[in-house]
Amino acid sequence: MTWATALSRRFVRPLEMGWDGLAMLLLSNLVLAATAGLSGLWQLRRVWRIARDAPCAGMTGNWVVVLGARLIEDRIAPGYRRRLHRAAALYQADPTRRILLVGGHTGGSVSEAARGRELLLELGLPAAQLFIEDQSLNTLDNLRHARRLWPELSERPFVLVTSRYHLARSQALAQGLRLQPVLCAAEERWPIKPLLLWRLALEAYYLHWYAVGKRWSRWTHTHHSLARIS
Repeated sequence: MTWATALSRRFVRPLEMGWDGLAMLLLSNLVLAATAGLSGLWQLRRVWRIARDAPCAGMTGNWVVVLGARLIEDRIAPGYRRRLHRAAALYQADPTRRILLVGGHTGGSVSEAARGRELLLELGLPAAQLFIEDQSLNTLDNLRHARRLWPELSERPFVLVTSRYHLARSQALAQGLRLQPVLCAAEERWPIKPLLLWRLALEAYYLHWYAVGKRWSRWTHTHHSLARIS
């Protein structure tokens, strides 16, 4: 896969959100410009703080929801592998937990969730405790499909496992769906590297887009947009 292909795929999912989503992207950019970037820096601060401080053990919850990540030619990428190993550690700490893997076909012939399940089986987790949702293609749809298929996730807190840079946006999306996520970081600690700093900035940009779109939809009573994010 060339870098150009990888870059284009990164921006395919936002474009799939339709004209209303693209309109909110434009509005988000206008807010960034009007505030001289301060509104974006506020979101970046939130993303950084949560990435730095989130725990990776010690939380309670009967369900563990593991967010997927794009496969690389049907293979699990290192970041997704860390999420899966964290889920395995959580199960080993409490074998009564059920693990839900979410993520559809984004990088080949097999879904993110199915490939993740295979790895957890290799790590010795019982098949009876593993569940998958493999029809969703982004974080918001991951969580919405999980809520629809397993209504009990709406009734009590659950452990949400993802990479540190992705925690803040995942939390915001889950709370927007009236879910109660207990954040769990895949990594033991936050390693400061240039690529990860770029991912933090990108997450802050996406989170700003979501926050502006959500507020605007509420102010204007745009029910179509609200139905998608709540």
